[in-house]
Amino acid sequence: MSGLHLADILNSGLGNYRQHHIMSYQQLRVCQHLQSCRTGQLGYQAWQCDNCSEVQQIGCSCRDRHCPRCQGMATAKWVQRQQEDLLSCRYFHLVFTLPHELNIIAHYNPNALYHCLFKAAWQTLVNLRNERGMAS
Repeated sequence: MSGLHLADILNSGLGNYRQHHIMSYQQLRVCQHLQSCRTGQLGYQAWQCDNCSEVQQIGCSCRDRHCPRCQGMATAKWVQRQQEDLLSCRYFHLVFTLPHELNIIAHYNPNALYHCLFKAAWQTLVNLRNERGMAS
């Protein structure tokens, strides 16, 4: 392993990426968390060895759910649990999501919003099936 972290990639390329792409507030926030994780920007913890009394300063972690340093083990455990539930046949797992901007509608009128989401998802699946020439 090279010791390269996602934060290193963000530090070297995020500025250039932002010159050509618009990022949402949430995306920028996650990038900031990942870049500051365990660097000391979030503070330090002092760890002391019980045997030799050596003290080591450790940068605090960001605890962001997207951070592979903080959530890597939890992600690996989650993947393992999901693999145990896989069916023993060929299938596709599809996820349909909504833009963050529609959250307010989900809060005030979830029935209408989810009805539209499921209708759009169903139409998408039917169109994909028809394009591939699959039987009903």
